[in-house]
Amino acid sequence: MEWCNTDFENILATRFTECDVRSVPVYIRMDGVIQATARFMFLRMLELDGQNSFTEHLTIEPAQQIPTAFREINFVGVNHLCQGSCTPHEPDHSAWQGKTWWVPGEMHSASLTTSYTWDATAAGNAYLYKPDVKIDANILPSDGKIRPFMTGYQWSLDYDGGTEDLDRIRCDTTNAGPGTGCVFVNHAPTYLLNAKAFPQAAAHAWLIQKTTPHHPGSMADRKPLYYMGDSAQNSRSRNRICPTGWAATNGDASALVDAADALNCDEFAFASSYNSGGMSSAEGGMNPALLPGGTTPTGAACIGTYAKKHGTLVHLFSLNGTDPTFTEVCGRSAISGMHNQESMGNHFATFMRDMRIMDKDAYWLDTRMNDGGTCAYGTGGGQPVICKLTAA
Repeated sequence: MEWCNTDFENILATRFTECDVRSVPVYIRMDGVIQATARFMFLRMLELDGQNSFTEHLTIEPAQQIPTAFREINFVGVNHLCQGSCTPHEPDHSAWQGKTWWVPGEMHSASLTTSYTWDATAAGNAYLYKPDVKIDANILPSDGKIRPFMTGYQWSLDYDGGTEDLDRIRCDTTNAGPGTGCVFVNHAPTYLLNAKAFPQAAAHAWLIQKTTPHHPGSMADRKPLYYMGDSAQNSRSRNRICPTGWAATNGDASALVDAADALNCDEFAFASSYNSGGMSSAEGGMNPALLPGGTTPTGAACIGTYAKKHGTLVHLFSLNGTDPTFTEVCGRSAISGMHNQESMGNHFATFMRDMRIMDKDAYWLDTRMNDGGTCAYGTGGGQPVICKLTAA
């Protein structure tokens, strides 16, 4: 992959590929004092490319010219490790592409591909794996006074701070995706709203994500949504935020697309998330929407808006008498049912299956809306009063 190369140290991941590139020093020491240093780039790319297997691609090359204090550096062996039913299939030395020893003046690369398999025979299970690799090298100094020696490197012992869990793999035999498969469980994928097709739903999500303190689903604010898979809790959360008849009472028919459309209550954060304002703390909710003195979450504590046509544009207006303070933790809006349901519906279900989303998994929401710097702010530079949004 183009974005996975040895140009510089980095660690990058998608839901199915992780690329970790490190600068690794090799030292010659005498009496504990470093006499010379050779630096190599180690690249490990993990690809979750099979239903009961995945693949590691390991590349080693010098990061700079090898000092003449080294006569030869020879990477003589690798040993792969995994847990449980995860089994690395160790290739023999002839599987390397490129020779695995270097002398001063050589800058070639050497690469090795290793496959892992895991036991996917029992249905309904999920497993966590953390593949590891040990790399050994023989060092031959140019100075005959220094004896040849062996040095070793283990991937799991040299993570940069905060990156140690990015290569954690979850494999499952559940119905989370099409067949069995694996994901990098600590990489949060992004769900893209189709703002051009469903601007009412996208504008409402933008408003709550942008202006409320918890910024649900915002990658910029590092505030992911967390999927909540309990259907009964989903219904409880939604009914608290969007009781029957609320949209019909508070909405405007000008927002409807056609005669078959009907007003819907659009809640954000979604009822199918632990971020939902309708989920109490006792139920595991992160942001219960409570009125002062209240103990049961209610949509009355959310920002309330409705969509209405104004000339050729559709506006989100705050409900009469309920101007927001922008300290609320959620929003509910009376909008077109077509916009509300089709902005998620099958699109979100496909995203869930493709990304193998399971309960408590994090994901981002990109509303695909942009204010373009158009927002007019309140007195003293407070929260936005009017913003003109453009769908991306």
